[in-house]
Amino acid sequence: MSDHPKTLPIPPEIQNSDAQELVRVWDVDGKQHVSISSALGGSPKQFGQLLAQIALYSAQIYEQNEKLERTDCLRQILTGFKEEVAKEVTRQG
Repeated sequence: MSDHPKTLPIPPEIQNSDAQELVRVWDVDGKQHVSISSALGGSPKQFGQLLAQIALYSAQIYEQNEKLERTDCLRQILTGFKEEVAKEVTRQG
C-alpha cells in the first residue's frame, strides 16, 4: 500500500489472497505514467482482454459521472486507443 494520498484503495476481494498487481497508471499534468509488472504472465491476447475490461469499466464510469451514453464512450475510448497505437506503428514502420 502506498502512502500517497491519491492512491486508489485495494479491492477487498483480494485482501487475503495471493493476488498480484499488474498495472498502475498515474496522471501527471495530463500525461500518463505507467508501471507494468515484469511478472505479467498470460498471453498478449489475455492482456488485450484486460485492456477491454478497463475500457468497459471506464465507459461505465463516464456514463455515470458525465451522463454520456456508454456506447459513445466506448467508441471514443477505441478511437483514442487506435490513435495511440497508430503513432507507435507509424514510428516503427
